Amino acid sequence: MSASLHSALFAIVAVGCSSSSDVEPGGDAFAGGQTSFGGQTFGGGQSPIGGQSFTGGRASSGGQTYVGAGGVTSGGAAGVPAWVGRGPGAGGSTSGGAGAGGAAAPIDAGNANPGAYTPCPSDGMDCKILPLGDSITFGVGDEDNAGYRGPLFALAVAAQQKITFTGSLSNGPSIVFGQPFPKRNEGHSGWGISTVTQYSGGVAGIATLIPMPAFADNSGGLPNIVLMMIGTNDTGNSTASAMSDRLEALMDKIIAAAPDALLVVAKITPLAWANNVINPYNDSMTGLVQTRAASGKHVMLADMNTGFTSSTMMSSDGIHPNGSGYEFMANRWYAVIGQLLPK
Repeated sequence: MSASLHSALFAIVAVGCSSSSDVEPGGDAFAGGQTSFGGQTFGGGQSPIGGQSFTGGRASSGGQTYVGAGGVTSGGAAGVPAWVGRGPGAGGSTSGGAGAGGAAAPIDAGNANPGAYTPCPSDGMDCKILPLGDSITFGVGDEDNAGYRGPLFALAVAAQQKITFTGSLSNGPSIVFGQPFPKRNEGHSGWGISTVTQYSGGVAGIATLIPMPAFADNSGGLPNIVLMMIGTNDTGNSTASAMSDRLEALMDKIIAAAPDALLVVAKITPLAWANNVINPYNDSMTGLVQTRAASGKHVMLADMNTGFTSSTMMSSDGIHPNGSGYEFMANRWYAVIGQLLPK
């Protein structure tokens, strides 16, 4: 797996996936007696849906196609074992496009002057990844596996890559794929982008975490990669345009605070009662990412919306992903960053 990229970073597109009008998952759980968008109330000390397993045999991000300045080149990466609970999974198959796990191939911005930008250290140290967002980042719905963080870590371990997670919060299993699991994250239930939501307890969004405490030494320090998925909790009282403006300001704040880090911004999952806001908000991300990549900023886009199927990827609360949904997300993240992670 290559450890270098062109100096201009990428936008990501889904490969072999199509959106469906009956896909209505996403959103945030709101512990501590708060009420979700769907009118469900979750009492304090809510038990997550634990012990879920991810099925083996899923395709990895192998066999992807990368489009750069020089034309189309087959990725041809080998498949990696799929995530199965907390132990080694069955070998994943390789396909010519997105696998069953929903992996999507990055597309190079096509810079004619290739560079050697790699966000991760090359001295044998772990690549530090900050999961940044709301309760989906925390893993509500499958907290025993840390949401997408468990299967994402498993993909890296299976490929013999060195990663760790950073952040001021901590949750998840002790062992994943036979290795100690790094539990740190910045997944704050009910929080929005940069304004108070009805679920945030008066906090003006994850923007308040940048640079501190998210980048503090006791949170793991400056990350090499930031995985940011945010906006679900803004949809109840905001327009897509206002959300896009707030996201743009937050992206620039992160870039200014950690200019050498790779920022990966994710389209949020669909939600039945808010898709009229979510869809244009997601669409706006492409331009936000492309503008910054074109100016030399280290920004990429991941798509958590296209191909997310509510009938198989939703937890019983009807809001958050289940184990399969979080595995889908892990594959999407890995399709973007996998080629950058050190061994």
